[in-house]
Amino acid sequence: MAKVSKEHAESPLGLKNTPENIAPVQLQVMGSIPSWLNGVMYRAGAGLFNILLEDGSTYHIKHPFDGLAMLHRFEINGKDNVVMYNSRHTSNGVKRRIIEKDPTLLTFGPDPCKTIFGKIQSVYLHITQMNKNAREMDSDPEFDMVNVTITPNFPLGKGLAKETGVPQGEAVVVKRDANTLQLVDKNTLGLYHEEEKCYIVYLLTLASTEPLKMFTYGHVDSKLKGQLCASHHQYDEEENEYVNFMVSLGPLPSFQSFSVSPYLPRLDGCGVEGKELTTTVHEPIWRHLGAWKTLEPLKPSYIHSFSMTKRYIIIPNFPYYYSYGGLSALYYSNAYQTFHWEDNRHTLFHVVERNSGRHVATYEADPCFSFHTANAWDEDIIRFDGSTETIINMDMCVYENTDIVDASFEFGKQAGSSFDAETVKPAPYVIKKKTAGKQDHKIAPSQVRRYRLNDVPVVQEAQRVNNTFLGISTDFNRRRVASYIVVGHDLELPRFNQRYNLRPYRYLWGVCQSKFAPSYASGAVVNGIVKLDLHHPTTDNSTALYWDEPGCSCAEPIFVPAVDGKQEDDGVVISIVNATTTEKDYCFMLILDAATLKEVARTTMGIWHTTTLHGSFMDESGRGVAVN
Repeated sequence: MAKVSKEHAESPLGLKNTPENIAPVQLQVMGSIPSWLNGVMYRAGAGLFNILLEDGSTYHIKHPFDGLAMLHRFEINGKDNVVMYNSRHTSNGVKRRIIEKDPTLLTFGPDPCKTIFGKIQSVYLHITQMNKNAREMDSDPEFDMVNVTITPNFPLGKGLAKETGVPQGEAVVVKRDANTLQLVDKNTLGLYHEEEKCYIVYLLTLASTEPLKMFTYGHVDSKLKGQLCASHHQYDEEENEYVNFMVSLGPLPSFQSFSVSPYLPRLDGCGVEGKELTTTVHEPIWRHLGAWKTLEPLKPSYIHSFSMTKRYIIIPNFPYYYSYGGLSALYYSNAYQTFHWEDNRHTLFHVVERNSGRHVATYEADPCFSFHTANAWDEDIIRFDGSTETIINMDMCVYENTDIVDASFEFGKQAGSSFDAETVKPAPYVIKKKTAGKQDHKIAPSQVRRYRLNDVPVVQEAQRVNNTFLGISTDFNRRRVASYIVVGHDLELPRFNQRYNLRPYRYLWGVCQSKFAPSYASGAVVNGIVKLDLHHPTTDNSTALYWDEPGCSCAEPIFVPAVDGKQEDDGVVISIVNATTTEKDYCFMLILDAATLKEVARTTMGIWHTTTLHGSFMDESGRGVAVN
C-alpha cells in the first residue's frame, strides 16, 4: 500500500479511477446524430480501483473486473442533436467493506498476500456471517458489487414492485454471474455527501442511477434458488418471456432454467398495473449426469451467457469448473483461483424444451470456452427419406482454452503509470497466472463458431401431463455430438439486430484486436470495432468492416435499429472509446453508421478513461430495443 497524505496513490497496475458526474451535463456533439435516434443508453462497468484508507494508505484493486461498479447514462436526442450525460459510482457499500477490511468480500481476482491461515479464517467467517451479510444486503442497496449487464424493463415481481414503488415494466436492474442483482432508480438522483453530512437531491426529469435495492431472484419468486446465474438473459418478444437459469453449487450441483412473463408492458399500456408475473421453473439438470451414454458427472462451470431458440434453451457446460463444487470460493475468497480447466473433458450443451420444461438432450463437443453467445434458432428440415428432423443452430464467440481469462488482467489498464517504489512493493501486485510457464504461449483471438445440434428430441403432446415431467424415453437416452463451422474470426462482445432474434440473421458487430496495438498475447487488450457479414465468413472473400484508430480502444458496440429500417443493418452502433494522445487521455461516445462503420457523431465525456463492459438502449417510450 502506498502512503499518501490527502488523496489516493496512483495504482502500480495502471488502473485509474473514473470521476462520477452526478448532475447531468450536456455534451458537445461533433457531427450529426440521426434524427430517429432518441432514447437512453445505459452502460455498466467499473469506476474505482484505488481507495483511500483511514490510515492514509491506498488500497489498490488488482483485477479490472473487481473495479467498483459505475453506471453511465446517456440521454440521446437525435431530433435536436443533443446528448445529456450523467454517471454514478454504485458500490459505496463495497468501498466501506474494503475500508473496514471485511474478510467475507468475494472478488474475481486473487489476493497474493493472503496466507493459508487467512484462507482458513475466511471459510469460518463466510459461514458464521452468512445471515448477517444477508441482512445487510437486504438493507444496503450497495452492499455487494454488481457491474456487468444492465437490463431495462426487468420483471421485478409484485412483492419487489410494492416494496420499492417501481411499477412493473419500469425497473432498471444491473446483473452479474451470481444471484445478486441491483435495482437502480431512474426518477431522482439522491446522494449522501459525506463532507456536508446531508443528502443532495437533484430534482430532475432526467433518469438517474441511484441504487434502490439489492436483491436475488428469490425476491422475484421464492421458487428460484441457487448461487449462480447468467449475466446475459434471453428474451422472446413474441411470447413476452424473460428466460435465465440458476446454478446450485455443492456436492450435488444442478442447473435449472426458468422463465418469467409478462416481461415487458403492452405497448397500449393495458394489462400491466397490478398484474402478477408468472414464473415457470423447468426440470433441473442433475439426475441425468450430463451426457447420459458417457456418464460424465455434472460439474458446475463458469457460464456467462447461454443460447435460446423458439423451442429450446441451450445451457453450455464448459470444462472450466468451480473446484469442489464451488465451495473452494469460500477458501480463496475469489473466483479466479477457484476455476480449473480440464482439457480432457467435453464441453456439454444441455438442451431444455421450453414448452414442456424438460431436459431432453445433452450434446458433446470438443473442450472450449466462451464468454458470449450471439444468435440462435431452430428449424425443421426434411431428410432424404422424407422424414422431418429438428436442428438447432447457435453462434458463439469461442476460444480453444481459457488463456483469455488471463488476458483479462490487462483489460482497461493504462500505460505510463508511475509510483514510489520505496512505499509500494511490487510483490503484492504480481499475480501468478495459470498459463504461466506454458511453452510457446499464445492467446488466439476468438472464433465465431456456428454449432449445429442435429436430431433434437421433440416432446410429443402425449408426453405432457399437466406439465409434469415423465420418465426419459429411450429416444432421449443416447449419445449426441455437436458439430460446428467457423463463420468469423476475431470478434468479441457480439451484438446483432434484435429484430432478428431467434431466427436466421446475417450481421454481427463486436470488438476485435486493434491493429495499432500489441496482441492480447503480449499483455494488452486494445480493441477496434468490427462488422461481420456471416454470409461471407472466410478470409478469402470476407466483407468484414472495421473502425480502428491509433490510440483508441473501444468498448462493446451496441446496435440500435433504425425506426423505419428496411435492411438488417439499417441503424447505428454506439460505443465508448478510450483515447490516448501525447497530450492527454480522454473518453468519448462514438456513433457509427452500422452498415458502413463510418463515423456519424462523437461527443467527449471527459479527460479520463473509463471501463464499461455491457450496455442497453431504451427508446423514447422506455422500451428496451437493444438489451444485453
